[in-house]
Amino acid sequence: MTEISSGSLTQRAADSAPLLQEVWTALRDRLVKSGLPDLLDPGKQPFSFTNLRRDVYDGSEALYGEWRDPNGRLLGNLIVHEDGNTFAEFDVVQPHPTDQRWFVEGVSAWGKSGAIKSELKLLPALGA
Repeated sequence: MTEISSGSLTQRAADSAPLLQEVWTALRDRLVKSGLPDLLDPGKQPFSFTNLRRDVYDGSEALYGEWRDPNGRLLGNLIVHEDGNTFAEFDVVQPHPTDQRWFVEGVSAWGKSGAIKSELKLLPALGA
């Protein structure tokens, strides 16, 4: 995808706000159900950076956002395609709280509004 400059970024972000909140809630709910409740603030999902990117294959515009910590370290990202499909990832990087066989790399969410799925991204724990 190539980055594009457009006055429609503000409008696209505003139009996508309910979906962005739905994705944030799905990410947070998956963490809470897995015993990792304190990683995402339930009241907000602020992006450190957003832009519109043009897909070089089909020419559509996708809304892209990043979550960063106060030091600028990338924590996760989200893309909302023009057709409403979305995909998001957020880094967790800690041992699984209830199953020592696993290490939680992150959490991801995908789908369309009203049908967002989520899952933990797991790696086998070292020494387990």
